[in-house]
Amino acid sequence: MENNSIANVYFNFSKLFTATKTFIDTHNQNHHQLTERLNANHRATAELITRLYAKQLNHAITLGEDIIEDLPGFKTFNPSLASCKGCTVRTIINHKERLKAAGFIIKETHRGKTGIELWINPTIFKAKKISTVPNNIQSDIQIIKEIYDLEVKNLHPLVHEQQELKNNNSTVDKLTTEKEGVRLSAHKQKLTSVTGTSQEQHKNIRESRNSASKKQKKMITFTNAKEVDSAFLLQLVRDFWNYAKILLYPDIKLSQPEETEILNYIWASVYRKFKISGSKRDWEGYQEILFKRIDMVFRWLERNPNRWVPPAHLYFSPENKRNGFNKTYEWFLKQELLKKEIRNQILIQKTESEWKDHKKGIGRHKNKTRLQLFRIQQQRLSYYKDDRLLQLYEKSLHKVVNL
Repeated sequence: MENNSIANVYFNFSKLFTATKTFIDTHNQNHHQLTERLNANHRATAELITRLYAKQLNHAITLGEDIIEDLPGFKTFNPSLASCKGCTVRTIINHKERLKAAGFIIKETHRGKTGIELWINPTIFKAKKISTVPNNIQSDIQIIKEIYDLEVKNLHPLVHEQQELKNNNSTVDKLTTEKEGVRLSAHKQKLTSVTGTSQEQHKNIRESRNSASKKQKKMITFTNAKEVDSAFLLQLVRDFWNYAKILLYPDIKLSQPEETEILNYIWASVYRKFKISGSKRDWEGYQEILFKRIDMVFRWLERNPNRWVPPAHLYFSPENKRNGFNKTYEWFLKQELLKKEIRNQILIQKTESEWKDHKKGIGRHKNKTRLQLFRIQQQRLSYYKDDRLLQLYEKSLHKVVNL
């Protein structure tokens, strides 16, 4: 019998983006005039071309074409690049001219109705390739471990094969929304917290009392608990990527190796390889914060059609310190602090208005004493558990009472 597990060779997106960045940084270091340097927009166009070209090559390799030794050109259309970039066709043409002058694009051929064909500098695609067996996530993790020389956690497969055989009706991979921006949780009532499948009463759940000793039963229970915990954490990764894909990359189409690469990047960068200990409730709270950060990015993109985020392979990469998803954490904190400040101002204005009405003998608290009014306001503000709010209240109270 023929061996069906022959490894295919795929271009690693992270290595290609690193090579692109190195090429542009080297070019800018050697050219000091502004008209010769490549700015952030040129870099974004170069990264877009690199990603689409690599995707095109990986697809050809998946179909069995032998292109490793002699790479074909990148076939595309100017309007398609403009649509992906979120800019005009004229901008794409100008960026290509600047990339040609820099040597990133070494040749361009116009093919009439079939678009254009670009040849990229061969130093970019000399980056190390990944040899992987399709649909084998464990081998992908091992390859990534060897390439990046990192101690990668021995993950269970992100898709539990044995579990999927038992749960063919699982709705984990069928996350849908009635409208964009509405999140459907994979952990609802009447669903299990791991697979999302309906809980059913098995008819044959009773076992013979002599089938296993108490010690064996305890060991089985402990093992099952560990599996549930691991499955729950890995499901968080899948839910997060499904939600981010719906809002930020609605038109993206990925092969199995690309999907695996993104999931492992999210596991490493967004969840820090689950090295931080926490209860199930803690992780669910963190997941809600992650969803809010995705919502923030989605609203930011909606406000201006010219805005964009990097491709998913770069956006969630642990190596991306410049414009990766982790940069949204500080943005989220600033927004939450701003919301609290606005809320505090509104609450303080309400207390000041109540004191002014009390002095005039009007309002709902006109029959209360000053001490009673103070107790009512203090109890109301203590509900928010915000020391900053109580400090502002004390300053406001001192000002209002002494008027």
